[in-house]
Amino acid sequence: MRISKADAEKNRARIVDAAAKILREQGIEGVGVDALAKAAGVTHGGVYSHFKSKDELAAAALERALNVSKDEWSKLIDGKEGADALNQLIRSYVSRSHRDNPGIGCSITSLGPEAARGGKKLRETVARGVAGLIAEAEKASPAQRNASGREAAIANVAAMMGAIVMARAAASDPALSDEILKAVRRDLMARNGAE
Repeated sequence: MRISKADAEKNRARIVDAAAKILREQGIEGVGVDALAKAAGVTHGGVYSHFKSKDELAAAALERALNVSKDEWSKLIDGKEGADALNQLIRSYVSRSHRDNPGIGCSITSLGPEAARGGKKLRETVARGVAGLIAEAEKASPAQRNASGREAAIANVAAMMGAIVMARAAASDPALSDEILKAVRRDLMARNGAE
């Protein structure tokens, strides 16, 4: 029995959403198509009816997750200017909650290095996602010293992402992990005039 186009789109969206979460939790190489299908409540064949390969599904999942992150950043800074906007981004991103919930957090911190070794479509998806997050941060980054707003935004995003990666890597030492978050958050806020 054939399903309707609307039902097929719902199934595809469910697969992408489930994959976005589980891939951020377990990594691209850490999870197989069977596990992705199970998480989405479909069969192995159901996944392949929408995607030609796991890499294609990973690219779609990353694109979805990155768009969600960009939208969340946009909402955080909406109606705020300068240091207030940046303060919102820093506090939300460089946090225990973000560190402890990779399945719903930024996919760059969870999958960036792994995705960079993936296929062309996956690499291009990540590059667009990074550019989108930098653009959102640029709206929130007051220009500092002689650096352009874009340069400041790139430095801020890199520091924020690096803090999450390091804090997760040090998770077996909770005090160190928390110290990393606190130090980077304070430094970013001090350098950018966010109190």
